[in-house]
Amino acid sequence: MSTRDRIIAESLRLFAERGYRGTSVADLEDAAGLSPGSGSLYTHFGTKEEVLAAAVEQTALLADTGYAAFDLLPLGDLRAELTLIARGSLLVMDTCRDLIRVIDKEADQFPGILAQARARIFDRAYSWFSELLRAKAKDGEIAEVDFEAVGAIWLGALKDYWGAKTILGDPPAALDDERLIATWVDTLLTVLERTRPRRRTR
Repeated sequence: MSTRDRIIAESLRLFAERGYRGTSVADLEDAAGLSPGSGSLYTHFGTKEEVLAAAVEQTALLADTGYAAFDLLPLGDLRAELTLIARGSLLVMDTCRDLIRVIDKEADQFPGILAQARARIFDRAYSWFSELLRAKAKDGEIAEVDFEAVGAIWLGALKDYWGAKTILGDPPAALDDERLIATWVDTLLTVLERTRPRRRTR
């Protein structure tokens, strides 16, 4: 791993743990195996904010790779598809753990950088999921619902569960992933299939 990549890898962890202001350039140098206070970081980055931007971009690219798993859809089985979506969403958030913590802490200080990161991790998921449901309703596979609202509620539930478990270390009702995913799928299927149009038979 290059020195630049080591700085990027360590920076997001430190920003997540200590906050941007609580992390000095010397801290970043020390974590990357450089001599703290030497100014070596500036050989690779002009400012500490450039380090943050590079770390955000690298993590967002990892999220892009994680979302590629959804290219497996459709599977021909709605329950299996929803299970993949739930499990994949939790995995993407695991991959972006430190970035999500930084977004929560520093969004006001860096609205441009972190708003774009939020859009790439979360907003795209809400948009993609609502469009997936809309297409399935058009094909008669599920009921006509408010797709944006359903996406916000059910993906939001995954995000809240993940945050409580991973960030706070206190999953609601002591749930684990398997139990949460199974019930998430069951309850969503109830909504999507309750007024499902009947296919005509000849």
